[in-house]
Amino acid sequence: MDTSYLKDWDVKEQQRRAEFMEHMYQCSGRDNNLFTGLWQDFCLNEAGKAQRDLWFERIEAVKQYIIQQEEHKELLKQQQDIDLPTKKETFVAGFHD
Repeated sequence: MDTSYLKDWDVKEQQRRAEFMEHMYQCSGRDNNLFTGLWQDFCLNEAGKAQRDLWFERIEAVKQYIIQQEEHKELLKQQQDIDLPTKKETFVAGFHD
């Protein structure tokens, strides 16, 4: 029997696939033993919504980060203005000539 086609077979990966297919089937609420279209249903009804929400969360996080960076720059600028008072020197004749 020729089993050379199994040399690159990843048993762990195949087991994970089977377990996830079973998970998708259970989540779908099906009871007809039909696995056709499970991935598409999962992507549209579960993963798609979660990924959409995650995308909006990331966009909001980026906006908040930009706002924080701008506020931080403004605080640094204000602190530099406070820390560097203008020095007034007394004019001494002959010294400043």
